Amino acid sequence: MIRLTALLFAVLLGIGQIMADQRKPNIVVILTDDLGYGDVSFLNAASKIKTPHMDALAGEGVYLTDAHSPSAICSPTRYSMLTGRYAWRNPILKKGVLMPWEEPAIGADEVTISAILKKSGYDTACIGKWHLGFHWPWAPGFSPKAARKGGNSIAKNRMFDWSKSITGGPLAVGFDYYFGDDVPNFPPYAFIENGRLTCDPVDIRANNLKPISFRGHIHGDGPGEKDWQLEKVMPTITERAVKYINEAGAKEKPFFLWFATTSPHTPVVPTKEFQGKSDAGYYGDFVVQTDHSVGKIVQALKKNGLFENTLLIVTSDNGPSEIVQGIIQKHGHLPAGELRGMKWDSWEGGHRVPFIASWPEGGVKGGKRVDEPILLTDLYATMGAVAGAKIADLKDSMNVMNTLLGKGAVRTELVYHSGGGHLGLRQNEWVLLQGSGGKKEPAWKRKRFEIQSPDAPVQLFNLSEDVTQKVNVASKHPEIVQRLSARLKVIKQSGR
Repeated sequence: MIRLTALLFAVLLGIGQIMADQRKPNIVVILTDDLGYGDVSFLNAASKIKTPHMDALAGEGVYLTDAHSPSAICSPTRYSMLTGRYAWRNPILKKGVLMPWEEPAIGADEVTISAILKKSGYDTACIGKWHLGFHWPWAPGFSPKAARKGGNSIAKNRMFDWSKSITGGPLAVGFDYYFGDDVPNFPPYAFIENGRLTCDPVDIRANNLKPISFRGHIHGDGPGEKDWQLEKVMPTITERAVKYINEAGAKEKPFFLWFATTSPHTPVVPTKEFQGKSDAGYYGDFVVQTDHSVGKIVQALKKNGLFENTLLIVTSDNGPSEIVQGIIQKHGHLPAGELRGMKWDSWEGGHRVPFIASWPEGGVKGGKRVDEPILLTDLYATMGAVAGAKIADLKDSMNVMNTLLGKGAVRTELVYHSGGGHLGLRQNEWVLLQGSGGKKEPAWKRKRFEIQSPDAPVQLFNLSEDVTQKVNVASKHPEIVQRLSARLKVIKQSGR
């Protein structure tokens, strides 16, 4: 009788746990690559590109006008979002991004949001771009040093032992499943599924990879799939993300999907279906394809009855590429809109990014516009709270759910991080930038924005009066410069 009672109690406890897990929301993050604030039509009425799927989602959920990536470039932002920690605290990511064949940037002792959610009962998947490093299976006598020349790859297939697993990537930081192309313009030019390439690799010459339009910089030769086609990456990873949602919908566990698109980053490779669909050339068409992928994810969630209880985030890892801006000037499209700066820069255009959130059952709905600031690093604490997880150290992250619910600002201070490693501090309307704001701006851009603030060792802007950052007012407000400089020093030294 005692055993029967104990068994019944265990069964009821198991059912209770399943029901508790079912009440937890699913979490989906769609992290686009180099999508600019001015690219999306829900934020920029003058955009030469229409983004109907993101517009519709913004109309159902909430959209933010003052969301920021924690860095103006790729790898540091991804690190910060997963670890809740400013990337400039990591020696590997103080400047620039990871180059081909580099080791993992996330330390073995760091607690990621994927690991937290997995421990909280979530099934976890990473699909798409990774760009945070792997332990590659080098053959005896070879190493990353032998396969790199500057920022390029000179690797050969014989330098690797592909019978061994690729480790140190998503599976090492709490993801149950990974499928993607690590970085489209880096070798290996192939898909990785969990710890293996999905092909028998051959040597690929970077110069033989033919883009549909603008290729950008392909970082050297290396192993890859025979007859690799750059344009097949986005359709394939989108299909895999949809497949994952379809399969997850049949399970009893909540799930966390990190879907990192490879678009509209170079190489600019829209498929035929999307060519000519914008008024901003092939780049605009690639943004349209990105928007279509967002629509496919939303459709899959709704089809499986998951949309209402899914916290869905759509955003970008940084501002739009300066290279892209140069090739689309003739179309009159401004990827960063009226904001100054681009990817790499600590001016607003480098890190103020599109942001949509939806979670109807959680109250994140109604098409509300939210003007209070958040940092993408805040998703670490926010997703943890939504999942009911207890996080011992929130590091540089804050739970901004109240902001997403339209209940006002949670974050009033954030640190800017340029690709060159320069930092800045935002406090309410004031922005202090240390060092240059970014790369030297071309004459046409200075003329277009009537910029009156030349690069200076210290720049100060009042965003409530000058969101386009035309005028550096540091000389007029030395007391504010001193106060913000002192505060930034404290933040750097505090470790959080």
